[in-house]
Amino acid sequence: MVQLNLLEDGIQQHRVKVPMVIDKDASVQVVGRTKIEAPANLTFAQGKFESAGQQVLVKLVLGSRPPELLSTTIIPGKVMNTGIVYADLVITSLTGVKLASQSNIPILWHDVLPSPGAQPGDIVQKHDFLIEGFEDVSAYCDCDGKFWLVLAVVVRYCIVVASERILQIDAAEPFC
Repeated sequence: MVQLNLLEDGIQQHRVKVPMVIDKDASVQVVGRTKIEAPANLTFAQGKFESAGQQVLVKLVLGSRPPELLSTTIIPGKVMNTGIVYADLVITSLTGVKLASQSNIPILWHDVLPSPGAQPGDIVQKHDFLIEGFEDVSAYCDCDGKFWLVLAVVVRYCIVVASERILQIDAAEPFC
């Protein structure tokens, strides 16, 4: 019977890549905004929305399409994220009767986060993505007399940035 002692006979240095956290932000909050042309029968008078002379409520609710994280880009010292949240615009009477709606309106959000030490090629993880809510719908008229609605969503998430580092260990040569 032959006995092999790997600890004495086969010690070798191996280089293993491991992720090392270089930055983490417990909570990032960002607001995304977009504008859409208002429905033809909607007006804004004395701080209230009206339709056909009657006061109406205009609000945003979460759309049926799930939010999307579109891209993450790292430049030295910064992490940039872009995503879309889909919202439904709902117009109701003061008694709650639904008068009109528009579904799955994309609201783009974008952020630029300082991340000292971050470099292109690093690993970025986003987790605990939460849509915190929608801002009240606001309105304005442009120079051409078009009536626009401004839609805004508040998004919160957590981020971890890691970089691959070489971990040098002494290990016995594997059997295979």
